[in-house]
Amino acid sequence: MWLALSGVCAAVLSLAAVYLYLDPQVPKAETYRQVRLETPLRVYTADRQLIAEFGERRLIPITLDEVPGLFISALLDTEDKRFFQHHGIDYISLLNDSIDLLLYREIRSGASTITMQLARNISFSLEQTFIRKFKEMLLALKIERELSKEEILALYINVVPFGKRAYGAQAAALTYYGRPLKRLNLAQLAMLAGIPQAPTAGNPINGPERAVRRRNLVLSRMLDQESITLEQYRVAVAAPVTARIYQRELDVAAPYPAEWVRQQLLRRIPDLYSGGYEVITTLDSNLQRTAKNAVRKGLVSYDRRHGYRGAEANLGQLTDDEYLVALREYRAYVDLEPAVVVSVAEDHAVALLPSSARVRIDLDAMAWARPYIDENTRGARPRAATDVVSVGDVIRLREEVYEDEDSAQRSRLVLTQAPAIEGALISMNSQTGAVQALVGGYDFALNQFNHALQAARQPGSGFKPFVYAGALQHGVTPASIYMDAPLVFEDQNLESDYRPDNDNNLYNGPTRLREALYRSINLVSMRVLLDVGAPEILDFAARFGFDTSRFPRNTQLAIGGGTMAVTPIEMVRAYSVFANGGWRVTPHIISRVLDLDGETVFEPRYPEVCPDCPEQGAESASVVEPNAKAESQRAEEPGSLQELLASEPAPAAILAERVIDERIAYIMTSMLKDVIRRGTGTRARSLKREDLAGKTGTTNEAADTWFNGFNPNIVTTVWVGFPDHTPLGRREYGSNNPLPIWIEYMQAALRDQPEQTASLPAGVVTMKIDPKTGGVATPTQQDAIFEYFLKEHAPKLEPTSRRQPDVPEDDFTPVDIF
Repeated sequence: MWLALSGVCAAVLSLAAVYLYLDPQVPKAETYRQVRLETPLRVYTADRQLIAEFGERRLIPITLDEVPGLFISALLDTEDKRFFQHHGIDYISLLNDSIDLLLYREIRSGASTITMQLARNISFSLEQTFIRKFKEMLLALKIERELSKEEILALYINVVPFGKRAYGAQAAALTYYGRPLKRLNLAQLAMLAGIPQAPTAGNPINGPERAVRRRNLVLSRMLDQESITLEQYRVAVAAPVTARIYQRELDVAAPYPAEWVRQQLLRRIPDLYSGGYEVITTLDSNLQRTAKNAVRKGLVSYDRRHGYRGAEANLGQLTDDEYLVALREYRAYVDLEPAVVVSVAEDHAVALLPSSARVRIDLDAMAWARPYIDENTRGARPRAATDVVSVGDVIRLREEVYEDEDSAQRSRLVLTQAPAIEGALISMNSQTGAVQALVGGYDFALNQFNHALQAARQPGSGFKPFVYAGALQHGVTPASIYMDAPLVFEDQNLESDYRPDNDNNLYNGPTRLREALYRSINLVSMRVLLDVGAPEILDFAARFGFDTSRFPRNTQLAIGGGTMAVTPIEMVRAYSVFANGGWRVTPHIISRVLDLDGETVFEPRYPEVCPDCPEQGAESASVVEPNAKAESQRAEEPGSLQELLASEPAPAAILAERVIDERIAYIMTSMLKDVIRRGTGTRARSLKREDLAGKTGTTNEAADTWFNGFNPNIVTTVWVGFPDHTPLGRREYGSNNPLPIWIEYMQAALRDQPEQTASLPAGVVTMKIDPKTGGVATPTQQDAIFEYFLKEHAPKLEPTSRRQPDVPEDDFTPVDIF
């Protein structure tokens, strides 16, 4: 008796010692009431459409009421059939496990209850040791006293790993079957219930045979516990494996703007990828979808016009199985599927798809594929399929819908290729700076470089409006006459004189400023710059948010060339000043950030246009002048791209700063409307609106092509070019590459929006002028036209013309105009 009593005391003391030793190392059970599920960051449009998801773990919380009863039965019957009877430790299973340990000299996992597994997955490592097992048992007892059985089970179902980055049953269902848990059949539910024992090696992708054995074991346990009938068991056991990897289905895939959001929040939120945050952006899902499709369509259109560059590779003559293995190295992107040519006849080719299906490609499905020679030249039209492809060629195919002879719609696969050219579109609300759509390239999977934010390129003629606006500030008028004639600059640093010319090498003689803008005449822009002065133009351009330290200090400034480099986001911000009547706003994309509980944790504020607000109304009459105070304020504005993206928004709503006279904005808008009415942007007349304005931009050899356009509320910039500055070709301009993209997008953006007409600002006068001299027209003049003027710069009653510098036409010196 004394020996037994001593043994009991020793056991009690040992257990007490173990408890005292382990208890400080075990988390408090109360913390399990506040478990933060490691939920990924999700990014949404303004209308709550999912555009991206970031995070190492894919976890989608689900309540116990949403979990199918068969799945709960599968878990409990397999993992812990006495779950509702024990208090954290199943002593019967523990005894069985102890016997196994004595017999087999190794730790078995059969004694782990659901509660112990929950403790292991949240608080401990997966290493199998005695000390960890004791910690699990101790913590399980504490958890059972703190949480109800239902709370424990719900938490377990949401945190247990299922492999392939899926945590929780709902995420696992979507990862392996592409459907929510409640829509899975018995075989699929049993398959999922068997994964947690070995999430990496035992999932149906990595170990399909092992997963099937485990599934059948789960079904057998369910049958033993009478959770399912014999007939259900037989059907489920015979079911094939239907699991495969499904990516999270996005409502609108928008990786470029989503990455911009991620970069901005990364330094602000430490647990960004696991805290379950939701970012509501300013994007419009319909406009984002339209923008992406328009950019891709425009780039493909250019690419097809310039010919077929050939197969991506040639694999030679192989067997189908060898071809299928090789095709794994070529991923599908956008709607372009890889394929390998296995046979070629005169009128068709046969290609093998990654699915092992063979498809026929008729000659007319590759008739466009004239060989690419250079940006200006294509080869002859193919007369046979052998002129285009060969056996072993790795090609790209896309589905095309067409009408047959009976006018019925059919689809077929046609030859295509991924464009080498890139493009970008950024559109925003001109009153607030809220970005409504952003496309940074053809396909994020091919090129992660965001051309909308990062591509610093020459703006070409797209910069001329800022030169002309600066000229209006200094007394020039839309009716001022400038000579469109050759210019010659002598420079000792050049082997020959610099002789700039117009794009078409034609000259028009005396030309009004308005006409020079809508016809995009280079030599007039240069003469305006010479007349007004480069320092004045540079200072004025800085008001639009440009970092003018990068701009050339010579006549290239007038035509957006030389060392000038701007990004599409800078251009859209600058043009918004014209659109909104003279205010500078900041392009932004984050509306607010919500935590896992739906509470707002971050809501930035940016400058907004409010003409009727007292703070802005006081500034309406006096434009910010280039003095020390203005320069200081401008230095604090985001100028470079890095400053623009990293600038801290104000904690409360702020009002935009007026940077140019509203009268200048009004007159410039009227001049830019003529670009669309009768100039280089006439294609946009297809939108049949009178409130559109904009400017094309084409640099030397068409290395960059632009269209920047707006109405009073929406401003959109489109850029198209090659990343390596390769010329687009002699017949490529801003009017036939970016402009069609802009038109397609704006058609959707302006749908159901009435036309808006700005009222004439005080201080702007309208006068009839002589279109040839720019002076006041006589009362009886038949060809007189109306023109806008700043009141203080209106022409006198006598017809006058703008005086030119007293320098002969062939003797301008030097190139540096400072």
